[in-house]
Amino acid sequence: MPALSLLLSVLLLTAPAAPQQVGTGASESTGETPQVPAEPGAEAEAETPGEDVPAALADLRRRLELLEAQQAEQVDDLQFEIEGLHEELARVDARGRTTTQRANVFNPSITVFGNFIARSDDRAVHIDNDPGEERIDDQFNLREVEVDFRAAIDPWADGVLILSYESEVPGESSGAIEEGYVTLKKLPLLDSAPAGLKLQAGRFRTAFGRFNQIHLHDLPQSSYPNSLNTFLGPEGSTGDGFSGQFFLPSPAETQTLESTVAVINGGGTPITGGQSRSNLSVLARIKWFADLGRGKNVELGLSGLQSDTDHRLLGADATFKWRPHTSGSWHSFLLGGEVFQAQQNDPGLADDPLGFYLWSQYQFNRNTYLGVRYDRTEDLADSSVVTHNYGTYLTYYTTEFLRMRLGVEHTESDLALLDGLDTVLLELNFIFGSHPVEPYWVNR
Repeated sequence: MPALSLLLSVLLLTAPAAPQQVGTGASESTGETPQVPAEPGAEAEAETPGEDVPAALADLRRRLELLEAQQAEQVDDLQFEIEGLHEELARVDARGRTTTQRANVFNPSITVFGNFIARSDDRAVHIDNDPGEERIDDQFNLREVEVDFRAAIDPWADGVLILSYESEVPGESSGAIEEGYVTLKKLPLLDSAPAGLKLQAGRFRTAFGRFNQIHLHDLPQSSYPNSLNTFLGPEGSTGDGFSGQFFLPSPAETQTLESTVAVINGGGTPITGGQSRSNLSVLARIKWFADLGRGKNVELGLSGLQSDTDHRLLGADATFKWRPHTSGSWHSFLLGGEVFQAQQNDPGLADDPLGFYLWSQYQFNRNTYLGVRYDRTEDLADSSVVTHNYGTYLTYYTTEFLRMRLGVEHTESDLALLDGLDTVLLELNFIFGSHPVEPYWVNR
């Protein structure tokens, strides 16, 4: 041990030197020890040896404890730095910028996501809560499989293609292109993108709020909030068009201000009804992120979707994250929420229906998370019809590639079909291959 070696070295340096024999020619020849006259007071010193030894030992002990504490701090710092490097490596890999497949540089990375659900309900549940549709209660179902392709097209652009196979009823599934877009990292005639501009073209999950941009298998709960489904559609909103993401001047060094503007096909959301897709919609979002220090940060967002002068959707979201910067500490806390308000001048719809959800998640140890969610939603056609949802979710990660979750949900509603519904959910998410960083697995 470095501390023990240092202690031995100090003891050797502080030990009294052995007396040297000072002889004459006569004593060397006779072998007798020469008699050196004693100095005055020598006998008194000999009678009380080592008066300073206890003080020296106490000082050495203090120095040894200090060195051990410094060594422990250095180990913690190194461990924290290693964790940070692992996190950065995961982020770089998620952007498709790794060069580990130099021999297959033209082949995309492929990832498969599977989402299996088992549910038990205390009454009959139908697709879209329509009694004329098939029942989906009390069954097992491989509810979704996604195949994710990502590749760097060239130094100018990256490509993403996500194929989704969804199943609402066991044994029946439908395939679709969930997302497929190209991200331009710089523009012609420019050496770099102005304001960090990333221009997307294709089909993508729209940047309205926070949860809408997250795929089902990455949610911290077993389902999308009812308010999100009501205002953006089942499974959220996806649009075809162009989207530009860029940075705005930041208020401080520990803060970032980011904006997204998208032009997409019209229709496709509940508030736009049966509008033609030829009527373009415009979406805008501003996100403010602030590092609060000591493992805390907050993110606030404002979103707006304008379909036409008679149909508009506004939203605001907030997320707070805490994770202590302590090596070996497997605790974290997340708190978030989002609010939606539609502004509709339509005879068949309510004027200003409102919906929101609040959620939280606490990490107990390396593998176990407990989350809760509350959701309140007003009906788009009649804002006096309100539905409340309550959920509790216990999640266990074996690794980031396999996640199990037990969920319990309760519904209270002015709709008799939903009022008093209780559901127990057992969810299993599994992943094949390297994948983008999952946003709510806080072990990164």
